[in-house]
Amino acid sequence: MAFNSIVGNVDKYFTPFYRLNKQGEFEYEKQLHYSPELNLVPQILANSGRDLLCFARDMLDRGFREINLNIGCPFPMVANRHLGSGLLPYPNELNGMLEAYFSKDLPVQLSVKMRLGWKESSDIKAIMQVLKRFPISELILHPRTGVQKYKGTPDWEKFGEVVGCWDGPIVGNGDIMTNEDIQDKQREFDTVKGWMIGRGLLINPLLLSDQDSSCDELLTTIRKIHDCFIENLKMFGYSDPQILNHLKCFWEYPSKNIDGGARIYKKLRKTGKLDDYGSVLDSFI
Repeated sequence: MAFNSIVGNVDKYFTPFYRLNKQGEFEYEKQLHYSPELNLVPQILANSGRDLLCFARDMLDRGFREINLNIGCPFPMVANRHLGSGLLPYPNELNGMLEAYFSKDLPVQLSVKMRLGWKESSDIKAIMQVLKRFPISELILHPRTGVQKYKGTPDWEKFGEVVGCWDGPIVGNGDIMTNEDIQDKQREFDTVKGWMIGRGLLINPLLLSDQDSSCDELLTTIRKIHDCFIENLKMFGYSDPQILNHLKCFWEYPSKNIDGGARIYKKLRKTGKLDDYGSVLDSFI
């Protein structure tokens, strides 16, 4: 919301993933509703048709007509439960979940975000055979394995193989850090629908903008996004300690593109109160 308000120029946004809590229920922000001003797609971690259907019905009640199934999250605490990229070695489980979902013919499109596999990129072969059986609205592929997390380099050769065998819309993801990266990848894979950008836009919010990306302009834009983010967190009803934790996370990537950013980030992370955080930030930016 904050990025869209200050910068924009993005076609589609995805929520952080939702998954069942310890009580076996989904928890949603009360503000989570479809808005024509923000093309937002709710994202879920699931490995059963029951959970996927429950989430889809909840989102339908909130006005959404698309949800995204995340089978790419690389973090072990998720993957060890056969969620995220941890589901990729188990194509039969994925098949059963999708069969259950599409058997109900809900008016909610299902897109999929995925990686090449959990430990082995060869997982992709069986997974693609499953996905081809269903009307997946969009496939988003990050061509790394889960165990790689964000290390090494994406396997763009394998990505090209998937592009060549997939008939539906496909989106690329992974290490898109500059506008030139987008142009280069689009020339290389000219049938790709678009590119999902995460870390690149967090590091440089002006990556897609015509605005001057000089240091001063970048800092001004980051601070505007930051301040809007605070207002949104307050609107969502977060407490001061919760807001502080979110703000400390906020600077992990922008600090990489700021002179002295590592020092600023370190000082911000050491603050224990929201007022102290604000004073430290104001002294730098």
